[in-house]
Amino acid sequence: MSKIEIRVRGAADPEAELRSLLRWLHADDEVGRAVHGTLGSSRPPDPEHMGALLDVMSLVVSGGLGAGQLALAVGQWRSARRTAPAVVVRRGDVEIELNGADPATLARITALLAGEERSGDGGSA
Repeated sequence: MSKIEIRVRGAADPEAELRSLLRWLHADDEVGRAVHGTLGSSRPPDPEHMGALLDVMSLVVSGGLGAGQLALAVGQWRSARRTAPAVVVRRGDVEIELNGADPATLARITALLAGEERSGDGGSA
């Protein structure tokens, strides 16, 4: 199993966007069975506000899911949005920002994420 962190940039409501993406991933026949996602906050709660801002999604991905499948599902979600926010995907020390769902970007994220799995860490982050 590996852990992947996803954030959205440029969204008026990052929590709503992340919830939408998580629903999309769970609805995907190939991806949904292999991911378990939770929303969290990247910073401590602001005492001026009720609750914490949920601005990061952590995915625990089973070994059966290829990086390409996950990247494709995120790209499809972005292309289905009226105004798609940038999506930042991080695994270990590798971080990639998707500003489009074009094949070259998906190939790049797939190669980097898959390359880290082969680097000897056994797929853990």
